[in-house]
Amino acid sequence: MSRQGHEIAVFGATGYAGQVLVRLLKAHPTLSPRAISARDPASWTPADRAAVGTASAVALALPAEASKTWAPVLREHTKAPVLDLSDAFRTSPGVPYGIFELWPEPIASAHLVANPGCYPTATLLALAPLLRRGLVAQDTIAVVGKSGASGAGKKVAEHLHFCELAGNSFPYNVGRHRHIREIEHHLGAPVCLVTELLPIVRGLSVTAFVRPTCDPAALHRALCEAYEAHPYVHVLDAPDARLGLRHVVGTHDARIAVGPVTASGLVPVFCSIDNLMRGAASAALVALNRLHGLDPHAGLAAPVPPGPALPGMKAAWT
Repeated sequence: MSRQGHEIAVFGATGYAGQVLVRLLKAHPTLSPRAISARDPASWTPADRAAVGTASAVALALPAEASKTWAPVLREHTKAPVLDLSDAFRTSPGVPYGIFELWPEPIASAHLVANPGCYPTATLLALAPLLRRGLVAQDTIAVVGKSGASGAGKKVAEHLHFCELAGNSFPYNVGRHRHIREIEHHLGAPVCLVTELLPIVRGLSVTAFVRPTCDPAALHRALCEAYEAHPYVHVLDAPDARLGLRHVVGTHDARIAVGPVTASGLVPVFCSIDNLMRGAASAALVALNRLHGLDPHAGLAAPVPPGPALPGMKAAWT
């Protein structure tokens, strides 16, 4: 065990999300990381086996196929809970889904927990409270998401080369994005999702277009009520520059805003997060805290208040 008493075995500690999770665990008052070098069960060393055997939890910061390979192996080797950061188990029956603000049910007894994806996190934070209250139509939801290149991981691909991405922005995986199924599964409604790459390293924003079934002002009120007790989700009083990615990168914060109803009858709902923090590693830390019976936000920096609306701006939903 670590000197803190709770050592977390981290697979994939050299990936982008894994690196951030290891840094968070190193600064945690109770948990600490132990990087596991094995890439597959065939390369599992005795030292790795021993580390996993004494760990209080395992974090899989690996691609989905690797997680599917490791999960049954770990089930046979340890009784410690496994937190998977990939999309391998996010829609599996009986597997808790780790957005604390939306699914606060206890997970301490779970053997396997699915960490949510980055686009699903932002989309669900923005829309789930509205769908749950029946405030928007379920058959008219379109989402445009934009993120930094770190969301694609470390794999080599031509469109991720510096010369292709710098000073550029373009859509990708239109109609076949791997997060569509996850969003629809947990939102309970069909979604048209279009994602675009930005020429930045990290940060993610979504703009969801919904058709309200009520006074549009009720959307803002519902979001404020849903997150009143959750300090890391900020519902802005107007959509403005405070939604900018520079305000959320490096934090666990999520910023949400509701726009005005348009001539089409649609209302835009916005959410900004850091794809490597709230969309991956800091969400994983919250899940690990919950698995250990700790304060969910232990080890996280305090949330950053967004402040009042910028001069000249007013609430668009009034």
